[in-house]
Amino acid sequence: MKKQLAVSNGLKLRWINGQCFEFKFSNGKNLLTDPWYSWDDPNHPLAKICPPGFDTGKLEGADYVFLNHTHGDHIFNLQEVYDRFHSTVITHSAVAFELVKAFDIPLTSIYPVDYEGTYYFEGFSLCVHHETHHEQGDTLSESLERKRMDSRKNQLSSMGGLFNMNFELTTEEGLRIAFLGGNDDGMLERFKRNGRPNIVIRNKMHSSKHMENVSKDWAEFFAEANVQLLIPMHYETWVTNNPEFIDNVFWRNERYHGEKRPGRKSRSYGTRQMVCT
Repeated sequence: MKKQLAVSNGLKLRWINGQCFEFKFSNGKNLLTDPWYSWDDPNHPLAKICPPGFDTGKLEGADYVFLNHTHGDHIFNLQEVYDRFHSTVITHSAVAFELVKAFDIPLTSIYPVDYEGTYYFEGFSLCVHHETHHEQGDTLSESLERKRMDSRKNQLSSMGGLFNMNFELTTEEGLRIAFLGGNDDGMLERFKRNGRPNIVIRNKMHSSKHMENVSKDWAEFFAEANVQLLIPMHYETWVTNNPEFIDNVFWRNERYHGEKRPGRKSRSYGTRQMVCT
């Protein structure tokens, strides 16, 4: 029988809304992705799919913020997150200047990154990859006309259709997590060549309007990725408006995620490292 010599808590992560995840590393540092969990206009369609009662005061920390892209439903709460935690904001270099024009964040708190670069932070490293957004079909003028955010941020939000970033995160303990915010764009091929991550956090494969063969596509991706844990994200529209559909897509078979249906609450996950002889 193996004897357990030591156990340590390696990582905690929590899905909040959209692509907003809160990572807590073993050294106490926190990473927040795509901060959106509330909307100032209660009549706005995006307000209706936010987690009820959640606000910035309920976050545990945000030493770092990673922006997959800059659509409104990925950056809406960025200012209040920065104001509370004075975060380092990791974003694509092409949108960095537009970001500081749109938000009251010091220049030196912005950390621009580029595709296929590897970057080192306290408690983790990030390897950033090119990614494309799910097809929307908007031209620039059509995107600007949507005016999801105030005029100061509207152009930045439109740039979200141009610059998107997947990443592979590695903790100090060697745990590897892949974050796929849009299309695959070669991530499965990278897994085959560079070694599979332990965990994949994956957007729901298609836009919320696409509801055909979703369970089949999700299962096929999981089988090909062949990872220990596959965690869905950005399915808040379905959770709010069609929870039975979510049961059939993600929670019908527990092997897809290891736990039962989460409902509309935030969802927490954790890992532990063990040394045995």
